[in-house]
Amino acid sequence: MTVHLESATLTAGVPVMHIVQGGQVKAAFDPRQISEAAALAWLCTRVPRLVRDGFQVLYATV
Repeated sequence: MTVHLESATLTAGVPVMHIVQGGQVKAAFDPRQISEAAALAWLCTRVPRLVRDGFQVLYATV
């Protein structure tokens, strides 16, 4: 699976947002609320296929 990860300013109390589209997970995390490592760990608990199948992280570039 591929995780497309970007940092963004999110609403207070919403540290991570994600959507699963086939073999891709598109996610944003707010570095003011959660670290990148914690966001990836959180994603692994919400999308168990990431742990089962493994994943590659791609970072959004501006």
